[in-house]
Amino acid sequence: MKRILSFIIIIFLFSFISSVHSEEAKKDYKSEDPSPEWTPDPDRKTRFKEEEKDDLNQKALPKSTNFFVYGASIGSPGSINFNLGYYYKDIVIRGSGGHWGPHWWGWQADLGFSFWKTSVIAHSVSVVIGQFQVDPFAPELGRGGQTSYPTGSDFPGYQHRNPTFEDAIIRSYVAQQNPNLATFLEYESRDKQKVTLNQRYIGLTYDFLLGNFFLQVGGGIGSGDYKNPQLLIQLGYFFDTRSY
Repeated sequence: MKRILSFIIIIFLFSFISSVHSEEAKKDYKSEDPSPEWTPDPDRKTRFKEEEKDDLNQKALPKSTNFFVYGASIGSPGSINFNLGYYYKDIVIRGSGGHWGPHWWGWQADLGFSFWKTSVIAHSVSVVIGQFQVDPFAPELGRGGQTSYPTGSDFPGYQHRNPTFEDAIIRSYVAQQNPNLATFLEYESRDKQKVTLNQRYIGLTYDFLLGNFFLQVGGGIGSGDYKNPQLLIQLGYFFDTRSY
């Protein structure tokens, strides 16, 4: 009987201690409740505590309009070109060119419309006008688009790279009358020499500016020593004045 009574008392004490411990655990949980605080809004609405502002939204984005670009490119019109341009809203104004010798130079002026522009990328189409002059050594007719070019001689019958029928008659007559003069004129009008090629053109191009990378590709038509249409292409690296 005493053992049964002792066993009941032990069970009662254990139950009492367990209930006290669970009450203390509930109090601690309530004190650590992570639910957000709320405050009444002036317009009689309930709102939670304001969330922290996103730092990314606070940073000023780079200006995507009204900025200068400057740099260098390779391609038309001057082989190696210096470039200066201005993006004003949706209008693009740009000039490019280079001068590397008395007969090796070129220039081009662009007026374009930017149909897609962000702080990183700009797509535009441009109307371009330009002119270039080159003096390659021993150019081949048809290579590079040239249709004809003069020789190094101004003597009648020896002025054309590809002799015409009239040129052939004149050369035959000179050879009969003075073989030494004919040999000299043939040497002056030889193929392996520098010639001057000139071209003026107007064209339409697509322009692509991605960060500092610039690409322009299009076509042009004009007058000069090259046949139409001509390929217009520039590939370059530009700096800009956009503020970050």
